[in-house]
Amino acid sequence: MTTRGRDATELLLDVLRSIEPYEACILEAERDGDLEVADLLRELRRQDLVRAREATRLLRGELEAADEDVEKEKAAC
Repeated sequence: MTTRGRDATELLLDVLRSIEPYEACILEAERDGDLEVADLLRELRRQDLVRAREATRLLRGELEAADEDVEKEKAAC
């Protein structure tokens, strides 16, 4: 896997870890009646999901390219 692939993997893992705590914080803000904070947290979660999708796309491309390289090597043998 290339540097770009490792970067995408690390980004994806970091983003996925960061999404989980949002739900509890959103619920707490709503319970406290702070809808502005809840809305902000929802927007931050949405942005993290966008980043996760992009990291997934990049990682998929890296894995497909690596798979093609393996197939080419097998065919050359």
